[in-house]
This record gives sequence, structure tokens and C-alpha cells, in this order.
Amino acid sequence: MVRDEKKLSRVRDGMRREQIQVLLSHVPENITYLSGAWCGHGMSYVVLPLEGDPVLILPTDEWLPETWVSDIRRYPSETNQHFCDALDAASKTIKEVLLDRGISSGTIGVEQSWGLYFATTMQYQFHIINTDSLTRKLAGYSIKDSSQLMVTARSIKTHDEVKALKKASRVAEVGLETFHRSLRPNISEIEVSNRIENEITTQAVLKHGAKRVLACAFVVSGPMTAEGYKDTVGNTRRRLKLHDPVMLELIVAVDGYSSDTTRTFVVGKPTKKQRALFDAVHESQSTAISAIKPGVRAAEIATISNDVIRQHGFDQYLAHRLGHGLGVSPHEAIPTLHVESKDLMQPGMVHSVEPGIYGAKIGGVRIEDIVLDTETGAEYISEYPRVPE
Repeated sequence: MVRDEKKLSRVRDGMRREQIQVLLSHVPENITYLSGAWCGHGMSYVVLPLEGDPVLILPTDEWLPETWVSDIRRYPSETNQHFCDALDAASKTIKEVLLDRGISSGTIGVEQSWGLYFATTMQYQFHIINTDSLTRKLAGYSIKDSSQLMVTARSIKTHDEVKALKKASRVAEVGLETFHRSLRPNISEIEVSNRIENEITTQAVLKHGAKRVLACAFVVSGPMTAEGYKDTVGNTRRRLKLHDPVMLELIVAVDGYSSDTTRTFVVGKPTKKQRALFDAVHESQSTAISAIKPGVRAAEIATISNDVIRQHGFDQYLAHRLGHGLGVSPHEAIPTLHVESKDLMQPGMVHSVEPGIYGAKIGGVRIEDIVLDTETGAEYISEYPRVPE
């Protein structure tokens, strides 16, 4: 793993604008962004001064993930014989680091208003640090919210980040292919989901050289595809039937970088009515992607997509935004592709384009791909076939 100086420069530019002398990051995905370390507990920190190298701080009971950071500090965890207040122990180490770097006063940036946390490698649980308690332990320093600084820095991807995102997409295609070939009558949603997640996690490590991987496959079928835009729908015991539409929402993370794709296929051959739905959504996506250029308003791209759906007569079935940013989290705030978005498309942005239509009478169809915005337009990062044959 190598140091990505462009990422650090973007963050430090933001620190200078905000007059922040040192950044103290506690949000797991921001720790990955700043250090490369994909930590699990949610109890790790990165101290990034304006000048000098960052410091990675972890509890003693956490395995050290791969990182390019050379200055790694440990704080004590609970043992068989002694309880330990993790926040108190961590704050002591943080203050030691600050003093070691000659920072005895000034403004520290902390993500005080961070809202959405992406899962860590532990999956089932991780700690969310109470920032009020943390900042109270940093008496003598001025505290400033650095949340927006990090959101903005992460919105433009570096060359190394794009490579990592393309790797995550290649791994995700293992799941898309497994989904496609698993569709047959009488198999259950949960069996399809399990096959997808198992194939991804196995091949990611053994074939694609991943150190750590997460795979979350949500499979919904038949009439319930009309609810396919809602969180965690599907993965039930329902068994697929001939001509069922089947939707896969697939989120994959490979060594800290994400992929977020959706495919809707059919058990057997699609009917004429189903084909009309697929054609509308596919045209909506491709037309919107073709319109992406530097400086174009994200709201305009979303409107173009909606207009195509409207021309096909399905606009009453629109339910959600067209897209979102993606990087060390599968959902990042910039850019937001929505008719009310204020964002402008810029080279280096990576985001989803995911038109969908949903209704009780028609079921649901969504096609979601990840694209990279360039100086001349947008190019697909995810490549798997988008419509059923």
C-alpha cells in the first residue's frame, strides 16, 4: 500500500480554509480514506496535522489492518484482570500524540455532525464514538466540526482511488454473474442471496487478491419488486416462479472501497410488457450518462433521466433520486443526482446512476451502475450486462 498524497493535499487544503491546525478523525470510513486502514471496532483514530505525517491510533485488541502510515500508536483495551474506559484511554493517547507533534493549543477538527456510518469489517457491530464526550477530554483546544470538510475532500477521487473502485466493481461482477445464472423456478430469494455473497467473498480473496471483503446481496422477486426501492427488502423464503422479475441490490466493499450496483432480470424470457419496462429504464440511464459533462448541474442530469421515463409513460412510478456519490462508502453525499440538487458535475467524481420505476401493477425495475466523470464525459466503472436477454 502506498501513500496517496493527493488525498492528503485535498484534506489539508480544506483544513487551511477552515483554519484547522490538526484533524482528529474517528469515523471509520474517513480513517480508511486518510490512512488506508480498514478498521473494525470503530474505536480507531487518525491524527492529521497540517505539517508532518499522520498518526494511526488503535486499541490493543484490534488486529492491525494494512496501512501506509508508519506512526502507529496503541491504547490499552480491557483485559482479563482490568476494565478499561476506551474513550478515556484513547483520549490520553491522542493528547500524547498532539504534544509529541508540538501541538499544545489551537483548533482541532472533529467530525461532530457525521450522520451516516458505513459498516466496518466486523459487520455485526461497531462503536460510534460520542463526540461530545471526546471533545470534553480535549480541554485547552478549540474544536471545530470537520464533517463537511471531509465530505468535500472525498467527492473528487484520485487515480489510486479509481483503481480501488474498479477492483471493487470487478469483484461485484462475480455476484452479478452468480445472480444471473442462479435464476430458475423454485429457488428461494435467500438461497440466491447466499450464493451471491459466498461467491463474492470467496473469489475476492482467492482470485482477486483482496485482504478483506464485505458483500450484502438483497434479492427481491415477483410482486414485491414494487417495493424494491426500500431498504433491506427481500431475502425471504419466497420461491421464484417462471416470468418473475427479480431485483438484486448488491453492495460490495473490497479493502475499504465500495461498489453499489443493481440488476433486475427475469426468470425465463421477459414478457412484452416487462421488456417495455426494461427498455424505459435502460434508455433513461444511458441518456442521463451521455449528458454528464463538467459543469453540468446534477439536477439537469436527474431531470433528463425523468423525462425519458415520462416519454415512456411511466413517470407516475418514479420513487427516488437518480444517484449518489461513492468511494470509501457506498453512499456519499457529493454528488447528489436529484432534481433539487445544487451540485455540479466535475471530473474525478464517482457516482451511481440508478433510474427505477415501481408500482403495484407493474412490479419494479432498477438498473444501477457506477460511473467515473472525466473531462469529456462519464465512463462506466461497472460493466455487467444491464437488461435481460
